[in-house]
Amino acid sequence: MTYPAPSVTVPSPPPDPFKEIQVNYAGNDSINCWLFENKTTPNAPIVLLFHGNGENLATMHMGGLLHQFINLNVHFIAVDYPGYGRSSAKPSEEGIITAANAAFRWIEKRYDNSPKIIFGWSLGAAVAIQVAANHRSQINGLIAVSPWTSLPDVAAVHYPRFLVNSLLKESYNSLAVVENINCPSLVIHGEVDNIIPFLEGRKIAEIMGSTARWVPVANAGHNDIFSREVVWDEIASFLSAFHAK
Repeated sequence: MTYPAPSVTVPSPPPDPFKEIQVNYAGNDSINCWLFENKTTPNAPIVLLFHGNGENLATMHMGGLLHQFINLNVHFIAVDYPGYGRSSAKPSEEGIITAANAAFRWIEKRYDNSPKIIFGWSLGAAVAIQVAANHRSQINGLIAVSPWTSLPDVAAVHYPRFLVNSLLKESYNSLAVVENINCPSLVIHGEVDNIIPFLEGRKIAEIMGSTARWVPVANAGHNDIFSREVVWDEIASFLSAFHAK
Protein backbone atom coordinates (compact mmCIF):
# COMPACT_ATOMS: atom_id res chain seq x y z
CA MET A 1 0.00 0.00 0.00
CA THR A 2 2.91 2.37 0.63
CA TYR A 3 4.35 1.95 -2.86
CA PRO A 4 1.60 1.38 -5.45
CA ALA A 5 3.94 1.41 -8.45
CA PRO A 6 1.88 1.65 -11.66
CA SER A 7 1.84 -1.28 -14.07
CA VAL A 8 2.39 1.05 -17.04
CA THR A 9 5.51 -0.08 -18.94
CA VAL A 10 8.40 2.35 -19.07
CA PRO A 11 9.84 2.21 -22.62
CA SER A 12 13.52 1.73 -23.35
CA PRO A 13 14.86 3.73 -25.05
CA PRO A 14 12.62 6.61 -23.94
CA PRO A 15 10.79 8.82 -26.41
CA ASP A 16 12.54 11.87 -27.83
CA PRO A 17 13.93 14.19 -26.55
CA PHE A 18 14.84 12.13 -23.48
CA LYS A 19 17.99 10.09 -22.85
CA GLU A 20 17.98 7.01 -20.61
CA ILE A 21 20.43 7.10 -17.70
CA GLN A 22 21.21 4.34 -15.21
CA VAL A 23 22.49 5.48 -11.81
CA ASN A 24 24.03 2.86 -9.54
CA TYR A 25 23.23 3.33 -5.86
CA ALA A 26 23.93 0.09 -3.95
CA GLY A 27 26.01 -2.82 -5.16
CA ASN A 28 24.56 -3.95 -8.49
CA ASP A 29 21.29 -2.07 -8.02
CA SER A 30 20.51 0.94 -10.16
CA ILE A 31 17.69 3.38 -10.83
CA ASN A 32 16.41 4.24 -14.28
CA CYS A 33 16.21 7.95 -15.11
CA TRP A 34 15.24 10.11 -18.08
CA LEU A 35 17.46 13.08 -18.84
CA PHE A 36 16.52 16.19 -20.82
CA GLU A 37 19.37 18.49 -21.80
CA ASN A 38 18.74 22.10 -22.73
CA LYS A 39 20.93 22.55 -25.81
CA THR A 40 20.35 26.30 -26.05
CA THR A 41 21.43 27.16 -22.48
CA PRO A 42 24.29 24.89 -21.35
CA ASN A 43 24.57 26.51 -17.90
CA ALA A 44 20.83 26.46 -17.24
CA PRO A 45 19.68 25.09 -13.87
CA ILE A 46 19.56 21.30 -13.56
CA VAL A 47 16.40 20.03 -11.84
CA LEU A 48 16.24 16.63 -10.15
CA LEU A 49 12.62 15.40 -10.28
CA PHE A 50 11.01 12.98 -7.80
CA HIS A 51 7.49 11.77 -8.60
CA GLY A 52 4.60 10.64 -6.44
CA ASN A 53 4.16 7.09 -5.19
CA GLY A 54 1.62 6.10 -7.85
CA GLU A 55 3.69 7.27 -10.82
CA ASN A 56 6.63 6.26 -12.96
CA LEU A 57 8.50 7.84 -15.84
CA ALA A 58 5.93 6.68 -18.40
CA THR A 59 2.95 8.12 -16.53
CA MET A 60 4.81 11.40 -15.97
CA HIS A 61 5.39 11.58 -19.72
CA MET A 62 1.82 10.60 -20.60
CA GLY A 63 0.40 13.15 -18.15
CA GLY A 64 2.43 16.00 -19.65
CA LEU A 65 4.50 16.80 -16.55
CA LEU A 66 7.84 16.23 -18.27
CA HIS A 67 6.89 18.42 -21.21
CA GLN A 68 5.91 21.19 -18.82
CA PHE A 69 9.49 21.13 -17.55
CA ILE A 70 10.87 21.25 -21.09
CA ASN A 71 9.12 24.62 -21.42
CA LEU A 72 10.92 25.97 -18.33
CA ASN A 73 14.32 26.41 -20.01
CA VAL A 74 16.19 24.03 -17.70
CA HIS A 75 18.02 20.71 -17.80
CA PHE A 76 16.25 18.02 -15.81
CA ILE A 77 16.51 14.38 -14.85
CA ALA A 78 13.45 12.43 -13.68
CA VAL A 79 13.98 9.44 -11.41
CA ASP A 80 12.14 6.14 -11.07
CA TYR A 81 12.46 4.78 -7.53
CA PRO A 82 13.73 1.27 -6.79
CA GLY A 83 11.02 -1.17 -7.85
CA TYR A 84 9.38 1.36 -10.20
CA GLY A 85 9.53 1.08 -13.97
CA ARG A 86 12.95 -0.28 -14.98
CA SER A 87 14.66 0.45 -11.67
CA SER A 88 15.90 -2.63 -9.82
CA ALA A 89 15.29 -3.89 -6.27
CA LYS A 90 12.24 -3.32 -4.08
CA PRO A 91 11.05 0.06 -2.82
CA SER A 92 11.75 1.01 0.77
CA GLU A 93 12.48 4.25 2.57
CA GLU A 94 16.14 3.38 2.97
CA GLY A 95 16.52 2.27 -0.64
CA ILE A 96 14.67 5.23 -2.11
CA ILE A 97 16.63 7.81 -0.11
CA THR A 98 19.92 6.08 -0.91
CA ALA A 99 19.05 6.04 -4.62
CA ALA A 100 17.89 9.66 -4.52
CA ASN A 101 21.16 10.77 -2.93
CA ALA A 102 23.06 8.88 -5.66
CA ALA A 103 21.04 10.70 -8.32
CA PHE A 104 22.01 14.01 -6.77
CA ARG A 105 25.68 13.05 -6.77
CA TRP A 106 25.29 12.15 -10.46
CA ILE A 107 24.05 15.62 -11.40
CA GLU A 108 26.60 17.26 -9.12
CA LYS A 109 29.47 15.66 -11.06
CA ARG A 110 28.08 16.28 -14.53
CA TYR A 111 26.54 19.74 -14.16
CA ASP A 112 29.21 21.50 -12.17
CA ASN A 113 28.41 24.93 -13.63
CA SER A 114 24.63 24.68 -13.32
CA PRO A 115 22.53 25.65 -10.28
CA LYS A 116 21.07 22.48 -8.77
CA ILE A 117 17.36 22.40 -7.90
CA ILE A 118 15.51 19.54 -6.20
CA PHE A 119 11.82 19.08 -7.11
CA GLY A 120 9.32 16.65 -5.62
CA TRP A 121 5.58 16.09 -5.41
CA SER A 122 3.76 14.11 -2.69
CA LEU A 123 6.08 11.20 -1.77
CA GLY A 124 8.58 12.91 -4.06
CA ALA A 125 8.42 16.05 -1.92
CA ALA A 126 9.38 13.97 1.12
CA VAL A 127 12.27 12.47 -0.86
CA ALA A 128 13.32 15.91 -2.12
CA ILE A 129 13.37 17.31 1.43
CA GLN A 130 15.60 14.46 2.61
CA VAL A 131 18.01 14.97 -0.30
CA ALA A 132 18.07 18.73 0.25
CA ALA A 133 18.88 18.24 3.92
CA ASN A 134 21.61 15.70 3.12
CA HIS A 135 23.26 18.02 0.57
CA ARG A 136 22.42 21.39 2.06
CA SER A 137 25.70 23.02 1.03
CA GLN A 138 25.53 21.74 -2.56
CA ILE A 139 21.96 22.52 -3.62
CA ASN A 140 20.72 25.91 -4.75
CA GLY A 141 16.97 25.51 -4.49
CA LEU A 142 14.08 23.25 -3.45
CA ILE A 143 10.54 22.94 -4.82
CA ALA A 144 8.16 20.88 -2.66
CA VAL A 145 4.63 20.37 -4.00
CA SER A 146 2.10 18.83 -1.59
CA PRO A 147 4.66 17.90 1.09
CA TRP A 148 3.83 16.10 4.31
CA THR A 149 5.20 16.44 7.82
CA SER A 150 5.72 12.66 8.04
CA LEU A 151 4.21 9.55 6.47
CA PRO A 152 2.63 8.41 9.77
CA ASP A 153 0.93 11.82 10.08
CA VAL A 154 -0.62 11.34 6.64
CA ALA A 155 -1.59 7.74 7.31
CA ALA A 156 -3.29 8.73 10.57
CA VAL A 157 -5.65 10.97 8.59
CA HIS A 158 -6.98 7.89 6.80
CA TYR A 159 -6.53 5.08 9.35
CA PRO A 160 -6.67 4.78 13.15
CA ARG A 161 -3.43 5.95 14.75
CA PHE A 162 -2.96 2.66 16.64
CA LEU A 163 -2.96 0.77 13.33
CA VAL A 164 -0.51 3.23 11.84
CA ASN A 165 1.82 2.93 14.81
CA SER A 166 1.73 -0.87 14.77
CA LEU A 167 1.88 -1.53 11.03
CA LEU A 168 3.69 1.33 9.29
CA LYS A 169 7.46 0.92 9.31
CA GLU A 170 8.36 3.85 7.04
CA SER A 171 8.48 7.42 8.34
CA TYR A 172 9.88 9.93 5.80
CA ASN A 173 9.99 12.45 8.63
CA SER A 174 10.22 15.83 6.91
CA LEU A 175 9.78 17.72 10.18
CA ALA A 176 12.95 16.16 11.57
CA VAL A 177 15.18 17.54 8.80
CA VAL A 178 13.50 20.49 7.12
CA GLU A 179 14.93 23.07 9.51
CA ASN A 180 18.39 22.08 8.24
CA ILE A 181 17.56 23.32 4.73
CA ASN A 182 18.67 26.90 4.17
CA CYS A 183 18.42 27.35 0.40
CA PRO A 184 15.64 29.32 -1.36
CA SER A 185 12.56 27.12 -1.46
CA LEU A 186 9.10 27.05 -2.98
CA VAL A 187 6.33 25.19 -1.14
CA ILE A 188 3.01 24.68 -2.96
CA HIS A 189 -0.10 22.92 -1.63
CA GLY A 190 -3.74 22.63 -2.69
CA GLU A 191 -6.13 24.04 -0.10
CA VAL A 192 -8.60 21.14 -0.49
CA ASP A 193 -6.08 18.29 -0.67
CA ASN A 194 -7.82 15.22 0.77
CA ILE A 195 -4.74 12.99 0.61
CA ILE A 196 -2.03 15.08 2.28
CA PRO A 197 -3.64 17.75 4.46
CA PHE A 198 -3.01 21.36 3.48
CA LEU A 199 -1.94 22.15 7.04
CA GLU A 200 1.03 19.78 6.72
CA GLY A 201 2.41 21.71 3.75
CA ARG A 202 1.88 24.98 5.59
CA LYS A 203 3.75 23.62 8.61
CA ILE A 204 6.73 22.72 6.42
CA ALA A 205 6.81 26.23 4.96
CA GLU A 206 6.51 27.81 8.42
CA ILE A 207 9.49 25.90 9.74
CA MET A 208 11.58 26.93 6.74
CA GLY A 209 10.77 30.54 7.51
CA SER A 210 11.98 33.37 5.32
CA THR A 211 13.86 31.09 2.92
CA ALA A 212 10.58 29.60 1.67
CA ARG A 213 7.84 31.05 -0.52
CA TRP A 214 4.50 29.57 0.56
CA VAL A 215 1.87 29.22 -2.17
CA PRO A 216 -1.56 27.90 -1.15
CA VAL A 217 -3.66 27.04 -4.21
CA ALA A 218 -7.35 27.75 -3.79
CA ASN A 219 -9.81 24.99 -4.79
CA ALA A 220 -6.97 22.62 -5.73
CA GLY A 221 -6.75 19.10 -4.36
CA HIS A 222 -3.99 16.52 -4.54
CA ASN A 223 -4.13 14.95 -7.98
CA ASP A 224 -5.23 18.08 -9.83
CA ILE A 225 -2.58 20.44 -8.44
CA PHE A 226 -0.61 20.58 -11.70
CA SER A 227 -3.69 21.57 -13.69
CA ARG A 228 -3.57 25.01 -12.06
CA GLU A 229 -1.81 27.70 -14.10
CA VAL A 230 -0.65 29.48 -10.96
CA VAL A 231 1.45 26.44 -10.01
CA TRP A 232 3.45 26.58 -13.25
CA ASP A 233 3.72 30.36 -13.05
CA GLU A 234 5.24 30.04 -9.58
CA ILE A 235 7.63 27.27 -10.63
CA ALA A 236 8.74 29.25 -13.71
CA SER A 237 9.30 32.37 -11.64
CA PHE A 238 11.27 30.47 -9.02
CA LEU A 239 13.52 28.79 -11.59
CA SER A 240 14.12 31.98 -13.56
CA ALA A 241 16.03 33.42 -10.59
CA PHE A 242 18.74 30.76 -11.06
CA HIS A 243 19.59 31.63 -14.66
CA ALA A 244 22.82 33.55 -15.17
CA LYS A 245 22.15 37.25 -15.57
